[in-house]
Amino acid sequence: MRLTRTLLDKARSLKSLALSVHFKQPELGMKEYEILSRATAYLVAVDPPSEDDDDESGPYSHLKRSEKQREERLFQNLHKYSQPTGPGRQIMDLGWLEFVPREVRPQVHIVASSHVLAPYLWQDYYPQEWLKRVRAEHCTYSLEVFDPNKPQEALAKLALNRDVFHHPEGRDIALIHLQEEHSSLKLLRRLGVAMHRLRDPDKLYQKGEDLLFDGFVVSERNVADSESFRAAASKQNNNHNEDTRVFYPYTEQGKLAFHTNDRFFATTPEPLPEGLCGAPVLDQDGELCGTVEGIVPVTHKDQRLAGSAAFLPSYIVQSFIDYVERGLLQQIMPKDLFDLVVTAKKTNSIGGGFFKKDKDGKYTGLTDVEEAYDSALDTLQKRYTPEEYQAISKTIEDERKEVLEIMDKEGGELDEIIARVRAKTLQIREMVMDQYQKGKIKFPSK
Repeated sequence: MRLTRTLLDKARSLKSLALSVHFKQPELGMKEYEILSRATAYLVAVDPPSEDDDDESGPYSHLKRSEKQREERLFQNLHKYSQPTGPGRQIMDLGWLEFVPREVRPQVHIVASSHVLAPYLWQDYYPQEWLKRVRAEHCTYSLEVFDPNKPQEALAKLALNRDVFHHPEGRDIALIHLQEEHSSLKLLRRLGVAMHRLRDPDKLYQKGEDLLFDGFVVSERNVADSESFRAAASKQNNNHNEDTRVFYPYTEQGKLAFHTNDRFFATTPEPLPEGLCGAPVLDQDGELCGTVEGIVPVTHKDQRLAGSAAFLPSYIVQSFIDYVERGLLQQIMPKDLFDLVVTAKKTNSIGGGFFKKDKDGKYTGLTDVEEAYDSALDTLQKRYTPEEYQAISKTIEDERKEVLEIMDKEGGELDEIIARVRAKTLQIREMVMDQYQKGKIKFPSK
């Protein structure tokens, strides 16, 4: 089976990272952090690509990068936060975190398997009694960068935040973030680590299309798989093999073979190793089309699936990222601003556009004119007495009806009709208010 040139390029680049979870639970007699689980992870960019990202390989790309960096430094000298990037889009198409500056939120997500980051949450996979005593506060997380051509030693090791975001419906996927993101991203970019972008949602999946799996074989058994924690620790401490490597870079080809609504299956020449759980799945254009969820046992009764790689498709990954980003934005923004963002994304307009939320939180089909009219009446009611408000609002309502009648019968420019009616009714309004001020008109109470 031959790979396309694009797939070969992707196979040679650093598309995935080695993930390690360490833990220390004093109740288990632990005094130092020890390994709990290992597998594969990868980066997904929060921001869309800028126009400058399209040409990074030309003969003058280094000059473009230098000029871009100079402009960014100049902007930062004049402003507290960096300027937004990416192509112009509809408001509803913006990511949740694009509504706040990069300095106050993540620029990348780290995607991994939930059962690797938190095996204690997956009791169907890990029913061991000792593991039930492990919780999130006992764990630390790190990433390592390996060169596939020189995998003997990690190029870098990076600490991660302790906040892990798991799928709300229990899918085997989770997000975590870099601890020192600014400096870590500089290093990762310098090492050539990819910031993946999700596959174009308009691109249809085709049975038999080429896929690429990129991740790591883990040479040691995860402690989370062991019946006894102490036995596992003792076994690892007594292991003195000359080759002390744990992570081995691994790349495999595959073909899309079968799918359900929310899970895809791909055939590979050999079943993928378990260390590839959480690995990126790339299509022939190098776009991220999924995340490895697991490997179907070769003994599975359905031979179509036996030994296949199961992965969550890109649209499931995207919906999960949206869920996490909305939650992060809610933590960052004051409630009133967050509510405005929610309304803007729903209505595709700043301020609500053609929709307005009622007291029950539902959106009604008010037009801009009606919304402005209601807002003006609310202002008048607050400013004037009930009697004054009744006089003014009745005049305004009469004027509004007359405008609509003229539009229906005669047509014409709306601005001209409004000016005509306003000139006609202005004297009447002034007369009514004058008579009221002199006490010659009595208004009925509300």
